[in-house]
Amino acid sequence: MSESDDPNLTYDIDWPMLEKTRFIPLSVLSTFTVRSLLYPFTLVRTRLQVQVQSSIYNGTWHALTSTARYEGFRSLYKGFLVYNGQLIPGIIYITAFEAIRSHANILSTNQYLRAGVAGSMASMIAQILACPIDIISQHMQLVGLTSSSRKTHQQDRLSSTSNVNRRQIHRIHVPKEIRNSNYLVFKHICNTILYENASEKQRARFSLKGFYRGYFISTFLFSLTSAIWWPSYYFYQNQLLKIQSLFCKFSLAITLLLIRSSFVATSYTMPLLVIQCFAGPLSSLTSTFLTNPLDVCRTRIQVERERRKVIQIMSELWQEERFQVFTKGLTARLSHSCIYSLFIIFGYETVKRVSLKEEYRGTVKW
Repeated sequence: MSESDDPNLTYDIDWPMLEKTRFIPLSVLSTFTVRSLLYPFTLVRTRLQVQVQSSIYNGTWHALTSTARYEGFRSLYKGFLVYNGQLIPGIIYITAFEAIRSHANILSTNQYLRAGVAGSMASMIAQILACPIDIISQHMQLVGLTSSSRKTHQQDRLSSTSNVNRRQIHRIHVPKEIRNSNYLVFKHICNTILYENASEKQRARFSLKGFYRGYFISTFLFSLTSAIWWPSYYFYQNQLLKIQSLFCKFSLAITLLLIRSSFVATSYTMPLLVIQCFAGPLSSLTSTFLTNPLDVCRTRIQVERERRKVIQIMSELWQEERFQVFTKGLTARLSHSCIYSLFIIFGYETVKRVSLKEEYRGTVKW
């Protein structure tokens, strides 16, 4: 009997099995490391989603190289410090997910249902803090974005014949003299959002509503994404385990047949962590494809200064992009989400194993 067949070993580490004082700080460190490496893709994704058609960038690689060439390499990390404020709602999300998934055993033993419910509810909780941070970081990512760095004959021709290409996103204007200071940019954006509805005579009046623009669509989007991602993750993990089991049996049979020997052959199985690292990107691929138009719509709502309804934004996107709305910024988003999932799952599952309580250390398959 192989280790994977041992009934005493579990594939799933539940919330009560974890040492929380070790799990939480290690999760924060792991997430911060991955976010730091992949932040340029986050910035580029936002810029691609905001541009009208291909008015500035042709795609992900063009956006990365153009941003670095015309604005400097440091510009790929605009809004990075603010973006990492997401670590707080991020840890709230993962602890809420694990706790809800554990307690959902009372309602159902179905692994996929528990994961879907826990993921969507955890997203709803985390978005209370995540939405304002997201809005500020998105505005900072767009500082310096201009079409003047890319003027082609094709663009001139299209802009002269199409009203769609002349349409611009009315976002917060940041004066050039303060663009080199992240603190001043942050302060300017926050003040603009706070007093966006106040006149010159009413400067004492401020509102936090601007920090929650698009809150409902954000909550819906991330709840839907989580409700798809986690069940997909466990589904792909289980399917890959089945494929591995069949492959091991087949290879073992072939080996015995070819060597015609009476010795007991042993089959090689991949570590569970490797299988989980395959399942993560596959689940991201699934959830990203299904939710991309909603993500584009959410970004537009949050960075535009003009308040408009979701249906208006979606109608405008359809006029601009038609069926390309399903792929707008998709390469950057897929690159980010799949690579992010690979590293996050590697860190997340490793941290869970490192954070196991002593009494459970011999009960988990690696």
